[in-house]
Amino acid sequence: MNHVLKHIESITRQRDRSMLDLGIVSALYELLKATEVNLYQTRPDAPPRFQHMAHMGSNGVHYAQSELETSPHSHTAQHRPDLQTCYDDCLLVFQHRPQDQRFVYCFPVIQERRVASILELIRDTPLTEDERGTAEGFLALYRNFVGLLDYSERDTLTGLLNRRTFEQHAERILRSLSHISPHTPSHGFHARRQGERNEGAYWLAVLDVDHFKRVNDQFGHLYGDEVLLQIARLMRDSFRHEDRLFRFGGEEFVVLLRAQTEAQLCTALERFRHAVASYRFEQIGQMTVSIGYTAIQPDDSIGAIIRRADEALYAAKHLGRNQTRSFEHLPGNAPSAPRPIVELAAQA
Repeated sequence: MNHVLKHIESITRQRDRSMLDLGIVSALYELLKATEVNLYQTRPDAPPRFQHMAHMGSNGVHYAQSELETSPHSHTAQHRPDLQTCYDDCLLVFQHRPQDQRFVYCFPVIQERRVASILELIRDTPLTEDERGTAEGFLALYRNFVGLLDYSERDTLTGLLNRRTFEQHAERILRSLSHISPHTPSHGFHARRQGERNEGAYWLAVLDVDHFKRVNDQFGHLYGDEVLLQIARLMRDSFRHEDRLFRFGGEEFVVLLRAQTEAQLCTALERFRHAVASYRFEQIGQMTVSIGYTAIQPDDSIGAIIRRADEALYAAKHLGRNQTRSFEHLPGNAPSAPRPIVELAAQA
């Protein structure tokens, strides 16, 4: 009983999603004497993808330090039909693997009427009924606590992440960047794949709705709120599931994302800008957004990152709105080594 209470206390004191993921994996690994426990976050792509978020086994502990950090062990239905069945049927999936005589259990974690994540538990022997009840009880605790964290992290109007949560995500990114060194050990997935593949740089973009005050003045705040709701929906449709989307307040939004090249980043930002410009807002007609962005550096501070993106946003506004500008490409901010500049002028 003391072991159970210890793990409950450890899980319920967490305020960080990555540490909460690690807590549930650690608890079930120890309490159920598993050989391996994995937690996968489901990504509703086409087909769905299962992103590895936390692992505990004989080879150690690994977890994603940031939700923007991708594990080298994501799966699709083609490679893991058991995960796909668990996702499709919202039911526990069990199988006995003949190749190593292990027993594998895939437990669905259901949130907002969908399987948001899947916990995989591997044992040398089958679970007893009591052990299965322990697993399901801890997963219910985990699901409820994730729901509480999610509620506290969301903007009440748009459902996007709020400004307070932005600082937590930015701090995790800066910590992960400070660990990227061949001489610095880390438990994150990123450290394990150094030299294997380039996951790209982190970027911050600030998005601002052009002439939003006119909407509130001419049509009232209810129509203004409707514009913000539609902007949030267009953001979800334009960016990837793993990109972090925030509402900072008023008509200002922020995106934290990862891209291998600046061209890929610009494609994502321009896709959203075009989506807004081509959308017809009820009673209002056309709206546009201006965007400023900057690269996140290992020695950055959160304040410095925001100031640079804000300066790029101000340039986009000053140069006519409805366009995307980079801080690094503003006059006077060019890096010492020449690099190609992406032209992002607004369309007529």
